[in-house]
Amino acid sequence: MATEVQDYYRRILPFYDAELSGRGDEDFWVRMASEPPGCKVLELGAGTGRATELLARKAGRVIATELVPDMIAEARKKVGGLPHVQLLAADMRELKLQARFDLVTAVDDPFVHLTEDEDRDRAFRVAAGHLAPSGRFVLDAAWFPPEDREEAADGLVKEHAAEDGRLCVREIWCCDPVTRLCTTRFEYRRDGELVEQASFPGRLWSVDELEDRARSAGLRISCLWGDYDLRPWDRGSSQRLIAEMRRVG
Repeated sequence: MATEVQDYYRRILPFYDAELSGRGDEDFWVRMASEPPGCKVLELGAGTGRATELLARKAGRVIATELVPDMIAEARKKVGGLPHVQLLAADMRELKLQARFDLVTAVDDPFVHLTEDEDRDRAFRVAAGHLAPSGRFVLDAAWFPPEDREEAADGLVKEHAAEDGRLCVREIWCCDPVTRLCTTRFEYRRDGELVEQASFPGRLWSVDELEDRARSAGLRISCLWGDYDLRPWDRGSSQRLIAEMRRVG
């Protein structure tokens, strides 16, 4: 799995930041890292450091982990000079740090690449094990509302343009409605010309699975949001599923 994920991100790296430029989550992650004052943050799957920089604006300390060395190199260009930020090349299923954190984040769902139950359980245990007693784990989960899920059984196509107006990203999701296992292809067109395409196997979340994984890791879901403006999650209408989890007891 690790080699496949690394190959995928190496291929899309030139387009990654532009693809996420209009995601609209900037204020959300800054807000998450603002409490408590001096918040200690562990970021799982930091990518190119886009959200790392946002978290670092308010956090007292950020340790950001990423599996793909090429992504870590890009992240260093953004946050390498910040004294309260540390970047680690690490597999989030195997991470063992001595520190405990007020906030553990999984931005833009790196867990989507974990298609096996065992791997998801391991990653959840890592997140839970690094939480301070009053800490929070926030997962921006890969999820489709019912209408999109039905369409994905035959192939759901999503398209959006990057903020520069030149790059167009086309996503094709083919997903089993029962297992939520997907084959996903991303196509990148610049000025109308196909410049790259890459695929990966993924797995969407359900709320039931989130609750089960959280419970197994000694966590409980404390909030479910339907978008980055903190609106409550609604099964029928929300386009996103963002879960905040806390330790039990």
